[in-house]
Amino acid sequence: MPLVTTTVTAPGPGGPPVTPPFDPARDRQALSVTYIDPDGQAWGWSDPASNCRVTSVTGIGSAPASLSDTALSGGGSLAQSYSAAKRSIVVGLHVYDDVSQAGLLDLVDRLAYALWTERAGLPAPGRIMIARPSGTSRQIEVYCTSGAEQTDTDSTRDAYQRDTAYALTFESGLDPMFQDVDPVGPLVFAAPPSSGGVPPMPPVILAPPTTLGETTVTNAGNGEAYPIWEVHGPGTPTFTNVTTGREFSLAVTLGADEVITIDTRPARQSAVDGTGADRWGDLVKTNPRDLWQLVPGANLLNLALAGSDTGSSISMLYYRRWLRA
Repeated sequence: MPLVTTTVTAPGPGGPPVTPPFDPARDRQALSVTYIDPDGQAWGWSDPASNCRVTSVTGIGSAPASLSDTALSGGGSLAQSYSAAKRSIVVGLHVYDDVSQAGLLDLVDRLAYALWTERAGLPAPGRIMIARPSGTSRQIEVYCTSGAEQTDTDSTRDAYQRDTAYALTFESGLDPMFQDVDPVGPLVFAAPPSSGGVPPMPPVILAPPTTLGETTVTNAGNGEAYPIWEVHGPGTPTFTNVTTGREFSLAVTLGADEVITIDTRPARQSAVDGTGADRWGDLVKTNPRDLWQLVPGANLLNLALAGSDTGSSISMLYYRRWLRA
């Protein structure tokens, strides 16, 4: 199981704990853990100055798999779907205050509320963020389901005089996979300029300024990524992922001053215009799966904007998703 700590043991029997990296020649160091509570406050659990130090983490490896199948005669089965399932993450946490007992009690009060993933009567997820030595970070939305109540007698071994310990269990929310903290993009696709004052004939194929016609977008994550689109009129857009064979479009023509944002993320799918009005009914699709994803690796895209003019564009951003932290 994965283990994330802020100290490591030096090689050799009985070696004392040392702060990583302990091997400068290879520049190795521990992953760091930050918890973002529902109010947006960051708790640096790998920072000694936070007085909350992570001692272990499990459940940040590859996502659990969910397989649905149909039984066949003869004992075999026909797979119907294979996808990531909800995951549990368990965090060991040492909480302390060497200055005063009042400081410790105040800290555990604040921590209790930070771990209570509900606000205004509604579920409100926190986020666990894992930073790598390269400077990149991956995060996942979570709900704390146990451990904050400290039912284990070991957690209150000194009766809250100087320190206490937690074994916190978190369950993933809308997405059981980790995603980058920072998005890729926005990638802007715009109509190529017309020559000799003659406007381009519709439909116009949109592409990045350095590429004409169909374009390839490479998803470097090892999980599918779901684009967030922003279309600036005028024009009628069509979005095609040639690699997956999926396509959707708008049934209406956007005016010169109209903007529409289309979010394809599962459980967050929406289409709204610049005024915030719902435009979901204007999407042309057979089912929500037609709001296609970027598969890992190269994706051949074909983006068209019929009736486009100067100022027309389509932009896309997405967050890479990962099987593990």
